[in-house]
Amino acid sequence: MSTAFAGKVVIVTGGTSGIGAALSEELLKRGATVWVIGSRQESVEKAKKVLGAYPKARFAAVDVRDIAAVERMVKDCVKNDGRLDYLFNNAGISQKNPYTESTLADWKEMIDINLWGVIHGVNAALAVMENQGNGHIVNMSSVAALYGTPYQTLYVATKSAVIGLTDCLYYEYLPKNIFFTVVCPGDVATPIFRGRVPEGAVPAEEAARIILDGVERKERLIVFPDFMKEVLEKCKDPEFRDLAHKYSEKESREMFESPEYRKFVADGKKGQKP
Repeated sequence: MSTAFAGKVVIVTGGTSGIGAALSEELLKRGATVWVIGSRQESVEKAKKVLGAYPKARFAAVDVRDIAAVERMVKDCVKNDGRLDYLFNNAGISQKNPYTESTLADWKEMIDINLWGVIHGVNAALAVMENQGNGHIVNMSSVAALYGTPYQTLYVATKSAVIGLTDCLYYEYLPKNIFFTVVCPGDVATPIFRGRVPEGAVPAEEAARIILDGVERKERLIVFPDFMKEVLEKCKDPEFRDLAHKYSEKESREMFESPEYRKFVADGKKGQKP
């Protein structure tokens, strides 16, 4: 196991479930001090039951939409542990439904969490990392943002913005010894699928290892699973891209017509907050 993260101080937002929880545990296993951040105290308490046995685990409930709360999170981390080496801006929500079923309130929630949450984290962390003279910020996007997936307009819009933001900051801060990485996962087996996990989805634990290995190498862009790299390359051919999107549309329509999904929407739970 790599020792690159041993002794490092790390914040993982959205760290109480899914990819974030897997990242938090893998980082703890690799010897890092990890601030496991959830959006609700309830999710934080659940995470404590799993990760509380690690002596270097720290826990806090932080709403990434609240800039003051995010700044306080970073200050508390530095005050307690002396520095901040890595920030994983992982908190986010998903959306997969026809555009006509989306409201302006849905847009606002998606942008506030998926984009403003990242911006808040970047702003708070950079102040510390510039003073230190080093650091690494990892922003979570999605392969959907590279692929233009149907029925995910709100989600793709925010995740595409995260890619653009990270790309610009990567080149701007490289001379300052502060690194930026954007992660674009394909399907990962997490609770976000509510029991309808797609075939071939990467286990969350494997996803965490792939991400951390790429971050250790200071990669600017991490895309997985590997077959998605081939799909994205083939999508440069318009005919293949059209075919791929027709398949995606068919799969999405089947999900939208299912009783489980309709109940999910009726309950007002189009996305899930970590």
